[in-house]
Amino acid sequence: MFQSQLDRTGAATPPGLRALYGRHRHLVNYLFIGGLASATDLAIFLVLFNIAGTSALFAHSVAVPTAVLLSFTINARHNFRTHDFIALRLMSFVVVCTIGYIAGYAVIAACAAAGLGANLGKFVSLPVVFAIQYLLNANITFRRVGGRA
Repeated sequence: MFQSQLDRTGAATPPGLRALYGRHRHLVNYLFIGGLASATDLAIFLVLFNIAGTSALFAHSVAVPTAVLLSFTINARHNFRTHDFIALRLMSFVVVCTIGYIAGYAVIAACAAAGLGANLGKFVSLPVVFAIQYLLNANITFRRVGGRA
C-alpha cells in the first residue's frame, strides 16, 4: 500500500506523515509545547480559583506568566532553536503573551457573563489564544534575523 520509513525509535512512519511533519515542524512542536504550557496554566488556574478561592483574575494572573516562561524557554531552545537576541525575544514573547492574556480573559469574562462560568471560559479561551500567539510568535518573536536563529 505505502512504503514506510523507520523513525528514530524503529517504528514505521508513513512517508506522507513524515513530509507533513517536515513542512509543519514548528507548528506541531509549538502545539505540543503549548499543550504542556496550557496544562500548566490550567492546573494552576483551577487550583487557585477552585481550591484556594481566589478571583478568576488573580488565578489567571498567576497561571499565565508561569506558563509563558515555560513556553518561551522550551520554544526558544528546542523548537525555534534561537540563541541570539534572547532578551529582545523574551520581551517580544511577553508582549505577544500579554495580547493572549487579554484575549484569554475576555473569553473567560464573556463566558462567565453568559452564565457558562469561568472554568468553561478558560477551556474555551485556549484555542483562541493559541492561534493568536502562534501567528505572532512564529512571524515576529522567533523569526530568523540575518540568516541566524
